Amino acid sequence: MIYPKIEDCIARADHNKYVLTAMVAKRAKDLIAHNMGQNTVGKEKQISCAMREVVDGKIIPSTAVSKNSH
Repeated sequence: MIYPKIEDCIARADHNKYVLTAMVAKRAKDLIAHNMGQNTVGKEKQISCAMREVVDGKIIPSTAVSKNSH
């Protein structure tokens, strides 16, 4: 079983797979830079960690931020 489910992640990304891809890729790159290029964060790969953070609401789409800032 894959956790988190893609459906849960897409729901947090304004139901847009392209927004989800950009969010997860940016966060995974940040995690790689923070961990000095290591392949994992603990026992979890960066992509899995980034997707979990999306589902947990720790990462929000940048389009939502710009809508709320006006």
